[in-house]
Amino acid sequence: MPPRSSSPLSSLDALKRAGLLGTAAQAAVLDHLQHAEHGHFSAEDIHRRIVAGGERMNLSTTYRVLGQLVEAGFVAIVPLGKHHSLYEWNRGKAHDHLVCVVCGRVEEFSDPTINRRRIAIAKKFGKRFVGKTLALQGVCAECAARAHPPRPRAK
Repeated sequence: MPPRSSSPLSSLDALKRAGLLGTAAQAAVLDHLQHAEHGHFSAEDIHRRIVAGGERMNLSTTYRVLGQLVEAGFVAIVPLGKHHSLYEWNRGKAHDHLVCVVCGRVEEFSDPTINRRRIAIAKKFGKRFVGKTLALQGVCAECAARAHPPRPRAK
């Protein structure tokens, strides 16, 4: 796993040690994810926030940089379907995700039983996991309550 950093200079050093060029775009995306108030963002969210902070960057550059940071291990990807993913700072702690399909809220969880089953499945098929991402999709309690509010009781 790449070394973690908290300042732009050490972020630049970490990028270079990981074999990346350490471009301004790479540093901007890395710093945004590392210091974000919550952990899961679409590429469009990341791009909007970086541009709102005064940086100049194309959306296509954001996608390209995210791919580089995923490949280098700084960023983890949470695939949510054929053409939609979320990105998060890779803290090195294995976890899975519960995603609300209505509001997009993401909650992290870890389950030893699921982890054991993954290993057993990989072994059964002669594979070795090099990474894992599980995103379970459903409707969170708040969205379910809005869709089906409780009915008043008859008196």
